[in-house]
Amino acid sequence: MELIFPQRSRARIAALHHLRAEFNEDLKTATAARRKELEQQIALVRNGVFPEEFDAGEMVKLVEKKQSFSNEPLSTTELMTFNTYFDINPGKICGQEVIASSRDFPVSIAGNREDVEKAIDRTLETKNSMELEAQALELELNLFEL
Repeated sequence: MELIFPQRSRARIAALHHLRAEFNEDLKTATAARRKELEQQIALVRNGVFPEEFDAGEMVKLVEKKQSFSNEPLSTTELMTFNTYFDINPGKICGQEVIASSRDFPVSIAGNREDVEKAIDRTLETKNSMELEAQALELELNLFEL
């Protein structure tokens, strides 16, 4: 059974929580060499990236079989957990995600001005000028209410 969007995202979050817990448990008894590798994997998971040796789709399916997840819209906390917003909206990333060797910032975005302009153009192409003008007026009215 294919998960629908909120359920799939919640299963992904649960899988990443489980994976991070496993790595943290392994870290307690790890040798110095293994410790560095585990710390890098924990950093990747913390940033919503499944390490290469793990199949994200399979892990999400396993978690889905063990647990049931709500179909309610995701909360802000859920959207911000493990980079879920960008997992759902990959078009919002202006460039390519690149895995770096940094322990604190293991995921970076490689892109340039052209990538940003393309992302903005994609967003604007989905709306016509009337829709954009209506949104601008609505935002202006909301500002007056503040």
